[in-house]
Amino acid sequence: MRYMNEPTIKKRDEQPYVGITARISGQIETVPELAAEVLKWLRARKESPAGQPFIRFWCLDDDGQRLIEVGFPTKKLLAEDHRIVSGYLPGGDFAHAVHNGPPNDYWSSVDGLTDWLAREGLSPALRYEGETKIWDGHMALFVTDPVNKHTEDAWAIELFILLLADHAA
Repeated sequence: MRYMNEPTIKKRDEQPYVGITARISGQIETVPELAAEVLKWLRARKESPAGQPFIRFWCLDDDGQRLIEVGFPTKKLLAEDHRIVSGYLPGGDFAHAVHNGPPNDYWSSVDGLTDWLAREGLSPALRYEGETKIWDGHMALFVTDPVNKHTEDAWAIELFILLLADHAA
């Protein structure tokens, strides 16, 4: 079943954020608890998120493990605090699509977006640390709030993959 719309290229500005780094198995429905923890941390500091929660995928290992950050965009850069990391989501040109459907089918949409990149001759911004592939900008931004989700089948998740800076050349 197809859950992804036709991809486009979308420009995004750099965005400050706070989040929690975690290693998860393949399913993203484990993310709401981490997002709730970050939101609680923000509220304890009388800060408000500047948007919906996201997942930033740093490493997608072949063994099904994913090194991720779950966080919220913020209006300004905030100080880190033992479990909470702070930084900037990258800006630039991104391959963009929207996954509409159950979160456990999210990876079929990611595969569709990476297939589209290959067909279009576009390269994602990634690097290697030894044998490990690191994505510089592979993100899922939740349109449906995973903390207060209403139904598993009606999620909307924006997919973003940062393109190499010279993609238009």
